[in-house]
Amino acid sequence: MNSADYGQVFTLQRASFVDEARIYETPFVPALDETFDAFVARMDASTSWVATHDGRIVGAISLRTYRQGIPSVERLMVAPDCRGQGISSVLLQTAEDHAKVSGHNVLQLIVGDLAVANRAIYTHLGWTEASSERLPGFEHVVLHTMLKQLTP
Repeated sequence: MNSADYGQVFTLQRASFVDEARIYETPFVPALDETFDAFVARMDASTSWVATHDGRIVGAISLRTYRQGIPSVERLMVAPDCRGQGISSVLLQTAEDHAKVSGHNVLQLIVGDLAVANRAIYTHLGWTEASSERLPGFEHVVLHTMLKQLTP
């Protein structure tokens, strides 16, 4: 992905995370609360890919490595009208392939406890739950860190 895609991906992010806001009954989920400037800064610090169909960006994923040295999947998103077509699986595989080529043997992601469908997809694709913790300031929200062991 390049910076020319940022506007389209930012719009996709807004559309993609409305369901999550509904699940948690708050508009203050990070993907919807993020300003465009913060989005650009996060994207500039990440390695990202998009999925397109007929010139339209219909999905995106980012990887970012933090101090622990484990690449973290961030903001996996698919346009609501394109879900169920395997786009998430393709984007996750792209991130996994990149991580392997970069010398990593594990990926991580964080998913909320009420995102049951997302957790089921990750589990089906070989991700396992590593830990859980309550989200500070939103004590009713439990976040699960999931790991994917990458085979060489």
